[in-house]
Amino acid sequence: MGIGTTTPRGALDINNPTTAIFGLVLPTNDSPDNMINPQGGNIAFGTIMYDSKDDCIRYYQTNTANDSIEKWSSCILKATDRNAFKLNYIPIGKSFTSNYKKGVTMTAANTFRIAVTNEGYSPVTVNFSPSDLVLSGIEGITATSVSPTSATLNAGATVELTYRLSGAPADCGILTGTWTKLDLQYSAPVNVAPSPIYNCTQGSWNESVIPEEYKLNGLISGQSYTGTYTIPYTDDTESNCDIPAETITKDGLTLTYTGGPVSATGTITYTLSGTYTGRNNGSVTFVTNTGCWIYLGPFGSCKELLEKIPDTPSGLYYFDLHKNVNTSPYINRLYCDMTTDGGGWALVARNGSTSRTGQTARNLISEPTDNGYLPRTTVTLIANTGSQVQLRSGNSPTNYAHKITSQPGGAAILALRSGGNVNGGSATWHRAGAVQDFMNNPTIRPIGTWNWEVSCQTSAVGWPKMYHSCGITNNVHWLMDFIEENRTSISDPWASTWIR
Repeated sequence: MGIGTTTPRGALDINNPTTAIFGLVLPTNDSPDNMINPQGGNIAFGTIMYDSKDDCIRYYQTNTANDSIEKWSSCILKATDRNAFKLNYIPIGKSFTSNYKKGVTMTAANTFRIAVTNEGYSPVTVNFSPSDLVLSGIEGITATSVSPTSATLNAGATVELTYRLSGAPADCGILTGTWTKLDLQYSAPVNVAPSPIYNCTQGSWNESVIPEEYKLNGLISGQSYTGTYTIPYTDDTESNCDIPAETITKDGLTLTYTGGPVSATGTITYTLSGTYTGRNNGSVTFVTNTGCWIYLGPFGSCKELLEKIPDTPSGLYYFDLHKNVNTSPYINRLYCDMTTDGGGWALVARNGSTSRTGQTARNLISEPTDNGYLPRTTVTLIANTGSQVQLRSGNSPTNYAHKITSQPGGAAILALRSGGNVNGGSATWHRAGAVQDFMNNPTIRPIGTWNWEVSCQTSAVGWPKMYHSCGITNNVHWLMDFIEENRTSISDPWASTWIR
């Protein structure tokens, strides 16, 4: 439609470029609350009015942070403002940062964040105060500071505000933060959880996982698993809190806790379901919101296997050498001796049937007649969960004439845990005392006190060059290398190294 022109340039054109002398008068009222839609219903978005009380123009808009909230805009083109500006807020992800638990004191990580932007055309300086943020729903928490305390915003500029929180929630439930500045207002909630003390170390699968072959073979890809895992807790505070529900998924398997009320003592039970999609013979470690690790997979050592399943025979089994120390599985097959000296020994090296037979690192030593030694990284992991080393030599795995066992936690196991590469240092267990040192020395001697015979090899870089005694007590030779015989006696055709 054209008014004053026969060639309208839009849906409505009332401006003749050369002769128009009359302006457009907007609907006028002293409050936008009095405005209505003549057709009934809500006011149409984009409706414009002149606010005679505040002497400015307003338009009806949709709140950008929540499309369900409609409102009149702040004043624009106010007559008293020669330089017009327009402030708005921008929510930043989760407004409340970090975790909130009943009775747990706030730290520097507990903040409330929001951004303010100038959508106008001219600069504006705004001051901010902790009182901008009002916390409600849960007592005990206040906003104590804000950064920055002021900002000058050019047209289009934005400043992020961080309100520091202090105190401790007096209860659990929903804490609401309501931020107000000028005619802007924004609210955001956060859940304050109960704070029971979880005894993660006493968590258990209750022998409920089906199929249970995972204990020996690890988890099998494509196999479905079910079971329940229970974690006990205590809560000394009186409250009507609920422990929130939780779902954790990893490698196709899901742990679900449905939530429930807190009591003085109790347990939370997770339900296992799903089909495993990880590597064959693998494991998974779920980490709960409470910080507990829930492990499902093979055992971590021959000793643990024997303790949990006492009748397990000697043989080759799968193990996760990262169990309980790393969420990324480190799966290895180890041969276990379940009978000698109480059992639980892992085979880490076996010598050749003739002297001066070259040994090589192998990922698998499948039986006591298999030749080679496990790589240093693998041996270190086995030693980290072990406490003793045993050396055997003789005619065969079932007929060995010589055997010595280190004391628990002594120099031998400490050396196998070490990554050192200095001759006579932490990665060796040899000195002049030979066997006595292997068995009785409770600590690794400082570098420089180890006595290497002139006739012996003068370099040692850790496993497998660990122990060698040239002509000293019992003439023990235990250097997994082709240069020397790995025997207690030079005539022995068989020798091996074990960790428990």
